[in-house]
Amino acid sequence: MDLIKKISQFERDFIKVNESFPLLNYSWNNKSKSWVIKGDLDICDVKGVYWNTFNIAIVVPEGYPFCVPMVFEISQILPRDKDWHISDEGICCIDIEHNLIVMSRKGIQMNDFIEKKIYPYFANQLYKLEKHKYAGEEYGHETEGIIQYYNENLKIQSLDSIIVFIEIIIKNNDLTRNRLCPCNSGKKIKKCHETSIELIKTLGKVKILDDLKKLKIHYLKTQSQKISNEL
Repeated sequence: MDLIKKISQFERDFIKVNESFPLLNYSWNNKSKSWVIKGDLDICDVKGVYWNTFNIAIVVPEGYPFCVPMVFEISQILPRDKDWHISDEGICCIDIEHNLIVMSRKGIQMNDFIEKKIYPYFANQLYKLEKHKYAGEEYGHETEGIIQYYNENLKIQSLDSIIVFIEIIIKNNDLTRNRLCPCNSGKKIKKCHETSIELIKTLGKVKILDDLKKLKIHYLKTQSQKISNEL
């Protein structure tokens, strides 16, 4: 009796990808232990008017769905520049790294990932090529992106306050719902930053510590620059 080949979750999920994006196909790369999606991605506006086509590659690690796929633009339409959120090698920065990590912890669905992350990225790039600006708010690069992530999730603008907040999360394993919130609002965590704290924790201690280090360096540089300007 022939053994029935077990179909992976990626292969099952790709059926829906193929329905939505028929010009994309996949193969398994045994060397990198990853699925590789290649093909053309047609971009249209909200009215369905065709704009352009990108030739892309998406590398999906073996750990799918708990992973962050890597996206490449092969067609060379976009300028290779960090201000365009793309590297010299064509690697596309489709969102702030932290948002992608949180998404991967929960598990992604490939068709949703393309529809909600990859497709809007390329549509917005075409908009910038035409209008010389992005349609929405641009996310920051490198340390600026880290600051933006914590600004948006904690609703705290002061960098030194963000640093203190993160240090408390790292050092205190007893941030229970009924404790006072680290933001000094006077409210209990459950009525203040509970969701934000749990979201940050999903990044993992190594990532949070790395963020903390970069934020402290950035803060010291900005303070030094401020003092120099006042002299």
